[in-house]
Amino acid sequence: MSSAPSVTDRLPVSPDNALPFATAVAIVAWVALEFAFRRGVGPLVAESLGTPGSGDPLMLALAFPVVACVVAWWGTRVGIGRSDWGYETSLRTVGAGVGGLVAYFVVFLALVLVLDSVLGVTQTATPGAPGVGGGVPTWVLVVFLAGNGIVVPIAEELAWRGVIQTALTESYGTYVAVVVTALAFAGKHLVVDLAAPPVRVTSLLVLAFVLCGLRARWGTTASTVAHLLANFLATASLVLL
Repeated sequence: MSSAPSVTDRLPVSPDNALPFATAVAIVAWVALEFAFRRGVGPLVAESLGTPGSGDPLMLALAFPVVACVVAWWGTRVGIGRSDWGYETSLRTVGAGVGGLVAYFVVFLALVLVLDSVLGVTQTATPGAPGVGGGVPTWVLVVFLAGNGIVVPIAEELAWRGVIQTALTESYGTYVAVVVTALAFAGKHLVVDLAAPPVRVTSLLVLAFVLCGLRARWGTTASTVAHLLANFLATASLVLL
């Protein structure tokens, strides 16, 4: 890129460059790597340790930074450098992130009420956080809290909002970038989950659009704050239960 935009700029539309293809590669690479780590390597690690339920928390804590670094490296290869990632830490961006978290919960709970009244769907688990099963050792719960509650949102925001959404914005403009990134981000969770319960889908879509909206308006610091708070609260509730 010729210059680093501010986090609130709408970047010029330039669909004739290589960014759309590079973005598609980044999305597919993330989904493939996360699936391989969590569905392939994770169970093998748990079996080798002799600790059921330990594989996925370890993959969340250890593999996600690796995948995020791969996407970030790929971004630098196609012109999305560190200055383009949109990190700007201030009271304004942190406050926007907290406000985004509140907006997520308000919209999500409202939609759950609609699902419950119209379809009879009720919430049976904390949204946005995978479980680890019962009877796991304390160290697994600690790793799960650190991994899913802290490491995962930081890694995902770097890759999905800092690199992927930035590249899509550069290619197609802010609004297309928000929609495509949000749908791809929600979709990759469903692919890895191998399930699509209505409440889970609702939670993912609302959170994805909130995070992408925060990135577009206030930058990646704001979306990271919201994502951190959402994941940490959800994961802590599961650990405490």
